Amino acid sequence: MNKTQKGAWCNIAAITLVFASASYLTAQIGIRHMTLSRTVCSILLCGFILVTGLSVFFLCKKQSPNEPDSDERDNQIKQKAWIAALISVPVIFLAASVVPQFFVGLDGSVPVWSLPIVTVCLFYIVLLVYSIAVLIQYARGGKGEKS
Repeated sequence: MNKTQKGAWCNIAAITLVFASASYLTAQIGIRHMTLSRTVCSILLCGFILVTGLSVFFLCKKQSPNEPDSDERDNQIKQKAWIAALISVPVIFLAASVVPQFFVGLDGSVPVWSLPIVTVCLFYIVLLVYSIAVLIQYARGGKGEKS
């Protein structure tokens, strides 16, 4: 597994932790109107520190000293993954503007404080699309175009 694949797996692990934490926090604060205890905050902080530490460890560790950081195939895979992620941006923003209508109705209102949270979540979704595109291309073999 090369550095690009490790980075994609680390991204997926971190994004999963972020979405799980955000869902829990939304349920506790937004729906149940409860404040968080110090224990819950400590557990969430330890989880983020653990994922960050493991990501740094796995990204810095090489399988062999002769392993290159990247080659042309890696660059092609990254480029195609970014194209997939950029193509997903309009679809994701369209979904983010239509989905709230089903929850609050056509005459409802969305609180202003939720807009930055939605924007950050959209960024993480685009990063997730990028990581999944990288892993799919490596699973297929990621063969570059023949000239």
